[in-house]
Amino acid sequence: MKFTKSSKICISLFATLAFSCASTANIQNGENQQKKSNKSNTPVEVVKVPTAAELYSQKLDGLSFSLLSFPKQTTKGKIFTEPYTIEVKNSEGNPVESFEISVVYPSSRKEGLIQFAETAVSTDSEGKAKFLPPAPTFSFNSEVSFFPKGDMSDPEIAKLVQAKTIKAAYKVQTNLKSAGGTLAIVDFNQNGKAITSNPISSSNLLMTLMKLGFTRIGNAPQEVSDAVIQDNKEKVYARAKSIAPSFIIYGTVKIDSNEKTAEGSTYTLTGSVKSMDSKTGEITFAIDKTISVTDKNDWNALANARKQLAEQIADEIKYGI
Repeated sequence: MKFTKSSKICISLFATLAFSCASTANIQNGENQQKKSNKSNTPVEVVKVPTAAELYSQKLDGLSFSLLSFPKQTTKGKIFTEPYTIEVKNSEGNPVESFEISVVYPSSRKEGLIQFAETAVSTDSEGKAKFLPPAPTFSFNSEVSFFPKGDMSDPEIAKLVQAKTIKAAYKVQTNLKSAGGTLAIVDFNQNGKAITSNPISSSNLLMTLMKLGFTRIGNAPQEVSDAVIQDNKEKVYARAKSIAPSFIIYGTVKIDSNEKTAEGSTYTLTGSVKSMDSKTGEITFAIDKTISVTDKNDWNALANARKQLAEQIADEIKYGI
């Protein structure tokens, strides 16, 4: 087969073009691979989003909180004569304006136990926030708490709140000191049996309440104490309502333990006491109080424990019924 000169030129040109295309493709593939390699080696910047607790912590950074003043105790039904005042300052000692503070305070009782309400106050241009509670409709021996407003359902925020919480006394004494009532507190011996011959703790509580200003009160008859021993609320109410103008205070004092050491005898007692409205039968106050007393003489240890327990319970009643 014979090739002409022109045919040779065409074949040569085709070969050159094929080699050129292959080279170009290889170069492009190499550039693409290099770009991919460069792209994969480029570090990816990760932006960290702060948590709610971290933002809350930043908000509190450098701030100081202080209680400037708080009101004296009041009586149930009467408003406090002055507000609670909280001050907020920054790290430079300057007042912080428009800072929200949560306030948690006693508001009511359910089955005799304290229920709390929450509100919020804001600081003024002087960095001061004031809280004047509404007129109390219950008696309390409790506290009011102030802390920077935040989501308390977040455990981390709740933990931060503990370090910044300010507490103050919240005392509202009863308005029933002269309203009249009866007492039925039953003592139990070390064997767990009720003592029916001598109402020691009931008499201790009666005398202490009278020293606190209570009048028209006295120990209930044995039939009421029998209902207390039976732990029958309905019987207590049925048997005592006719002799109690306003309230019925009843419960038990039991010996938890009696330990003898070189120091003497140690008695641990628990008093479980409730107050009932003699008109409705509603429980308005409830408390469990435990106390331990040590004395060289066994009899004195038990007697003093009962006396001190009565004093503490009487004080709670003053701010509870």
